[in-house]
Amino acid sequence: MSAPSSHLSKKALQSNAGQNKSSQNGKARVGCSLFVGKLAFAHGLGSRPHALIWLSKVYAIPAGMYACQIWGTKYLKEDAEFDSHLQKLHLCSLKRLLGVKQTTANWPVLRECGQEPLQFYWFRAIVKFFNGSLKTNNNTLRQVMKADVKLSTKESSCWSGQVLDAFKGLRSGYRFAESMLALREVPLQDLISDLRFRHQRVWRDVDNVGAKGPFVPLPSYLYEDLPKHVSRSMSRFRRAHNLKVETGCWQDHTSMSCDKCGCNDLQDERHVLFYCNCERMCELRTKFADLFEGLFLPLQTFSRSSSMIPFLPTFQRVNNRDVTDRFLGQKNFRLCKSVAEMVQFFDS
Repeated sequence: MSAPSSHLSKKALQSNAGQNKSSQNGKARVGCSLFVGKLAFAHGLGSRPHALIWLSKVYAIPAGMYACQIWGTKYLKEDAEFDSHLQKLHLCSLKRLLGVKQTTANWPVLRECGQEPLQFYWFRAIVKFFNGSLKTNNNTLRQVMKADVKLSTKESSCWSGQVLDAFKGLRSGYRFAESMLALREVPLQDLISDLRFRHQRVWRDVDNVGAKGPFVPLPSYLYEDLPKHVSRSMSRFRRAHNLKVETGCWQDHTSMSCDKCGCNDLQDERHVLFYCNCERMCELRTKFADLFEGLFLPLQTFSRSSSMIPFLPTFQRVNNRDVTDRFLGQKNFRLCKSVAEMVQFFDS
């Protein structure tokens, strides 16, 4: 057999080995999901989403990391967070847990569940493996790593070449690449900080998420013992609703203005919660007046009204913080019930 064909045969064997590992991990991930389901059923945790999310993180994520130091390098690049079959399986599990459609965008689902993409764990494990290979007592492993790093200057598809490509887009990516090429340890904590910063770019302009903290804490409603339809409605309203601001993006020639009232305002979460002046929404705000009094009190005082005015005028603007933190962040069963009734009305 000639040298080129021998080289190609080796590459094919390596590719098949990586695919087999990924396939085995997929089966292990499905097995862990089934185990988590049985465990939740045995302990009566079916109505405790926060416990199911925690169990998923404890059992499913480690199953998806088996041997990722070998096959995970091709999933480390920026914008490749959701290319892996394992990541897709994990997201399907989280979407079922929240009760949202499988077509729901991936980043909002991870944010709602307080989790980071599997890429984060794979990247961290691979850099740990590289750092460990530099100071191992195994001379063969050290020599193989040295040869692979040297090969990366000519062949970008090798193990080290894929890792070096993944450093691009990180704030200190050039420094990390220099360390790897010089066979020095890559500073792991700096890499974790930069990786989180890259992953959180989706939300940075919205609510100024920090670069070094956890992804996000779980929302309070996931800790409550809520009926399934109420919990699902909360998840949908926060991440996967059918309001015009969402449906108008993928339905041609569809107006995003509210079709329930005549104010011609954009039908988004803020409009539904505070501005829509149709009869049904005014009834709901009056029914759950204790939830709205804090935000509506200045208008009531200004108008010198003795009763709560059940909607805000368009000139009184409410920002994203008021919606997500001040209002939807209330630890109150009545909040979840009110949102469920609103979602049901706007679905009709």
